[in-house]
Amino acid sequence: MKRKHLILLLVLVVSMLLISGCGVPREGVDVTTTPPEGLWQVYLVWPLAKGLVWLNEALANANIPYSWGFAIILFTLAIKVITFPLTVTQIKGMQAQKDLQPKIQELQKKYGKDREKLSQEQMKLYQEAGVNPLSGCLPMVVQMPVLFGLYSALIALGTTLENAKFFWIPNLGFPHYTDGMGWIPELFNGGEYWHLVSYLILPALLMVSQYVMQKMTTATTPTTGEGAAGMMGQMSTIMTLMFGFFTLQVPAGLTLYWVTSNLLQMGQTMAVNNMQGGGSILRGSNKPALAPASGPAPSVSKDADESDKPKAPQPTRKQTRRQRRRK
Repeated sequence: MKRKHLILLLVLVVSMLLISGCGVPREGVDVTTTPPEGLWQVYLVWPLAKGLVWLNEALANANIPYSWGFAIILFTLAIKVITFPLTVTQIKGMQAQKDLQPKIQELQKKYGKDREKLSQEQMKLYQEAGVNPLSGCLPMVVQMPVLFGLYSALIALGTTLENAKFFWIPNLGFPHYTDGMGWIPELFNGGEYWHLVSYLILPALLMVSQYVMQKMTTATTPTTGEGAAGMMGQMSTIMTLMFGFFTLQVPAGLTLYWVTSNLLQMGQTMAVNNMQGGGSILRGSNKPALAPASGPAPSVSKDADESDKPKAPQPTRKQTRRQRRRK
């Protein structure tokens, strides 16, 4: 993924997350009795919120502790299972692009100054290899509306998540949408250091998992050289820090979803790579490099066949004399 694509993706994610929070009541409502307003709430936010409420009630009725947290985790697992075929397509597409990298570099050297011709030849190469250069973005594009919708759903649930504990997290509905980052100095100045740390653990886990996942992705993405690889690494670090900064201003329940999603994504990536055996997955890559020509095999003369055989070493003069003396 090029630098401009990374920047565009980052701006899109942050903007959409901020905008999606404006389409729901900030103070929270009872989604089971309050009717939704607008297509965004009708088709995405309210169904997600009601699904989370149903999962929470089912787990609570089964006497499972931390029902809200496990409801979010089960919801994340369900999303990952549904999108697993797309994840496989993503991983295969990245590996296929890596396999094509030597040929892409040759095209860049040949048509480096002619951008239009270079683009045409690259698309032709992708078509011949059966590789879709956009396949690596499909799972992300599919999951973005879910991430935005869940963000809005957690805001809509509002007070429903108050005091919803999850292990060390006192409240999955905190920080509130309207708090921004003001809760950090507030807890620090109030001496509530344990509460402060408990809410900072998930953003830290998110940044670590995001960094590791991007490293796994970058390792299977073609680059144009060491300079481009360094730039990609810097952009990945910036994106990781930006996502971590953003999670300091959203409910902990959303960060829990994001961390769980990253961990499952890493596990799926390693599983698919192990199933592929680390080999090339290009179409037809298992075939021999040089296919035999059609028609009867060319005949080989007897003389040529004998000339190809290794000749026995000839005895030296001393060895010949010794043999004569023995006789």
